[in-house]
Amino acid sequence: MIKSSLGFFTFMFIMMAVVFGLCKEAGKTATGKKVLDVLPPIVWIFLAMALAATLGVFDLKAEGVIAAQNFQYSTFLPLMLIMFMLTCDVRKIIKLGPRMIAAFLLSSLAIMTGFTVAFLICKGFLPDNAWAIIAATTGSFIGETINMLAVAGVFGVEGVDYAYSVMMVTFAFTIFLTVIMALIPHKDTWNRKMKASTDGLDDIARRIAEEADPDCNTCVMLDYMKLFAIALAGTWAINTIIPHFPPVTFLNATGWRVVLSSIIGICLGVTRLRKLKGATEVANVFLYLSLCVTASYSDLKQCTQAPGFLVVCIIMLIVMFALWFLFSKIFKFDLFTAEVAITANIGGTSSAPLIAATHNSNWISFGILLGFFGDIVGTGLAIAFGHFLQFLSTL
Repeated sequence: MIKSSLGFFTFMFIMMAVVFGLCKEAGKTATGKKVLDVLPPIVWIFLAMALAATLGVFDLKAEGVIAAQNFQYSTFLPLMLIMFMLTCDVRKIIKLGPRMIAAFLLSSLAIMTGFTVAFLICKGFLPDNAWAIIAATTGSFIGETINMLAVAGVFGVEGVDYAYSVMMVTFAFTIFLTVIMALIPHKDTWNRKMKASTDGLDDIARRIAEEADPDCNTCVMLDYMKLFAIALAGTWAINTIIPHFPPVTFLNATGWRVVLSSIIGICLGVTRLRKLKGATEVANVFLYLSLCVTASYSDLKQCTQAPGFLVVCIIMLIVMFALWFLFSKIFKFDLFTAEVAITANIGGTSSAPLIAATHNSNWISFGILLGFFGDIVGTGLAIAFGHFLQFLSTL
């Protein structure tokens, strides 16, 4: 049984290397690729870590393991957020135009409304902290895993509770993606029914592409050194000033770390520092480490409330799709705009570009930038929504 911090971190890196290696080999086959499209490596990493916790591979009461877990909230989380936000240039997102951003926000509203209805219907047979679990899930459904982890940290969702969130995300995303892909062949019918048009999308895509960096994938050691210096300096500054902040009822220390690290990253994203290569790769390292630490609290034998949360997902999806269709009809969203906007919410930067490319390879940039927009606003919206659900839980 592992009891030291070094042993704990060593196990995480070995486990991640094994999972990524197996996924790489599985991705070489058609069947494996289809499985990974629905259950990507990040899900397998969470399941592997949760299984290790269930089997008692490490001692959760050991001082070294506790210290390593606490390090995630104080260091890994802000490091991850600063690096992810550094890649989001808000000036480019503005170039998407009000129509595309409105479609994204209306999709977010549909998702939160769906969860609200589902929570009100099901809260009688859900655990007392179900509102926090759903809030963390909403972080992923408006942004990505980074937002989900950030919101989970704010509301103390970990272990089995976080496992419920992962289960809900995986279950709902599978159904969601099936519906989205099934609609693509019928885009002409959709556009005709909605009285929608794709005029102007090519012009916007062209303006965005004009500022593309041809060397965006070129990264040298100096870039990594600069990135770590920025991330560590920002994290050190945040942890230095947080103890001097006056207490507020709606933000704990982790919440302040989430807010401040996001602000720092967004501000840096409009400077020349955004041109540093490798920020996404550095952020992903801390993302997977944070995910492993969160999963380390899990004991899968205690997941007795899973059916209730699956019912929540089904109700949420029904309400969400109904509102999505209604908003598309009212605002005359073409299928491309409607699908990329809602996929940027639920699938983020990994899925929205793929859906965009399925419609038109020249429109991939819409999916990427809308995914970034979700990264920026997802955490804040989900935290606010979590406080709203907490209020509803008292009714």
